[in-house]
This record gives sequence, C-alpha cells and structure tokens, in this order.
Amino acid sequence: MNLQQLLMAYSFGALNEEYSYVVRGAKLECDRGNRPGVLNLPLSHGVYVKGKPVMNIADCVCGPDANISNVGAFGMCKLLNNICKPKIDFGSKWTDGKEDVLVEGEQALLSKSTLRCTCKSPGGIITITNDGQGG
Repeated sequence: MNLQQLLMAYSFGALNEEYSYVVRGAKLECDRGNRPGVLNLPLSHGVYVKGKPVMNIADCVCGPDANISNVGAFGMCKLLNNICKPKIDFGSKWTDGKEDVLVEGEQALLSKSTLRCTCKSPGGIITITNDGQGG
C-alpha cells in the first residue's frame, strides 16, 4: 500500500479499530474448546444497548446460572480431553474494557476483551466473537 492509499484508507476509517459494547447473549470462543459459548447476565446492571443489558469486565463468573456455564461451556476441552469445565480465578476480570465508561462501577465490556481460563496449564483464552447486539 503506498502513502496515498494509506491516507485514503485512514480518512475513510478503514484503519481505525472500533470495538462495540458487549451485551447479554454475546457469543464466546475458547481457543481450547471445540464449540462456541454464550455470555449470560443473570441480573442486569441497568444499562442497555438496543434494549439488551450491557456487561462489564467483572462479568466472568463460572457456575450454574452465572455468566459462563461451569459445565460444557465450550464443548470439549483440548487440555482436559474431556467436557469443558472452565475455571476463572477469583478476582479475574476481562481485559481491555472501556476505561471511560463504567457500568455499575466497572469498565464496560468491549468486543476486543479477552479472559483467561485456568482449567489446566497453560490454560485457554476466551474471546468474544459476537457482541450480542444483533437480532
């Protein structure tokens, strides 16, 4: 790409990284699992985008009726060679939240955020593949 093309791409926003707010029902993927998962929000924080509750970086609890299912959330785990049982260490949070937008005192969760699963060393990286805002 030459300088003129680079400047044109920049002026049209092609080089800007834009990330969206993540809402209940967002699709997740673990690099150690074989199926996508879903991010749940049992209780709304009271902030909405397109009528759906916005998540924050602390919304990463595993368990029944929690943010991430504690059994089978991502299908089969390549590290455990068994059904996925994600483990998120106490106090862990999603990375790269929106620093200047707080949702119940925590940074708003963005589509670029990641989370580490520590089910077995070296663990897995959970990413957000769909922000949940559509449909």
